[in-house]
Amino acid sequence: MKLYLGASLGAPQAMEEHAPRFNLSIVSSDVEVGGARLSAEYALSDEEIAIAHWWVLINCEEVKYWKELHLNFPEVDGDLEYHNMTFANYFRTWMDMIKSDDNPNWSHELLLLAMQPQRARVYPTCTVNGVKFVSEERDSRRRTQNSGVMAKGHGLDYYGVLHSVVELVYAEDMKVHLFKCRWFDTGAQSMKMDQYGNLSVNTATSAYEDDPFVFATSVKQVFYLDDLARGDAWKIANIVHPRNIYRAATLGVTIPGPEADAYQEPNAVGIHDVATVRQNNVKHGRVLRIRDEDSTFIDVDPNEETDDDSDDELRHRLPDINSDTEEDSSDDSDYEP
Repeated sequence: MKLYLGASLGAPQAMEEHAPRFNLSIVSSDVEVGGARLSAEYALSDEEIAIAHWWVLINCEEVKYWKELHLNFPEVDGDLEYHNMTFANYFRTWMDMIKSDDNPNWSHELLLLAMQPQRARVYPTCTVNGVKFVSEERDSRRRTQNSGVMAKGHGLDYYGVLHSVVELVYAEDMKVHLFKCRWFDTGAQSMKMDQYGNLSVNTATSAYEDDPFVFATSVKQVFYLDDLARGDAWKIANIVHPRNIYRAATLGVTIPGPEADAYQEPNAVGIHDVATVRQNNVKHGRVLRIRDEDSTFIDVDPNEETDDDSDDELRHRLPDINSDTEEDSSDDSDYEP
């Protein structure tokens, strides 16, 4: 079993320290950004930050009650376009108004979320529960491939590549991590399935430019292979299924400190002790002895009658591996079989 040990682990109190501070489904402690922040050309505009915040709101499970309430308002009357334009402001007002009313659908975390992000940071890499993702631009300069992504939608899977990792920072340092992706077209002309079930995607296409965001914890990694039959920009999408990768905190494992003694089994598994080896070999007519001076093997057939006075006793000694000659110059008279 492999354990993915986060940077904050390594002490007995690591599990408690690693627990998420904020009780929201969209805030995960299994996401760790990496690499230096990307240059200004990757920075999100104010409009993109607003779109990212709106995407977080409409996809947050704890906000679902308030979304349905807003959609049923007479002035909204189920109009999704009007709902998308006005919900964020309504949500902020509601959280401010009812925070002292003991409403079961209100929480301090929702209040922080309603206040909109204070800033947005952009990174080139991200590790999600032990799986590393790398931006397309950085990935293009490597021999490995870690930029492919797949997100499940309503009856449709979306394939693309990671453009950048976005960290939305709300009040009290509450962080929500998104992937900004370049999605490929999901139309029938851009995605083909062969007779063996292999999905081929035309990576020269693009779609959903106005909806590039997805939660970092909701994607799967994809490895794209050249489609030799179709050629050009067609790639066969292979979903990566990492196995046996867990956080120690998730498993409830306490990581010992450096002063702890290493654990060792009393006896190596599957390896018998010397006495057992001797007993088993006696039954089969062979005794194995190992001397400190040199390595010696003595073969004895216990079922064969021998004359104690005979010099032709069946004893065979292997030559010393360090000997310069193949001749056996040792005296076997000192040994008793």
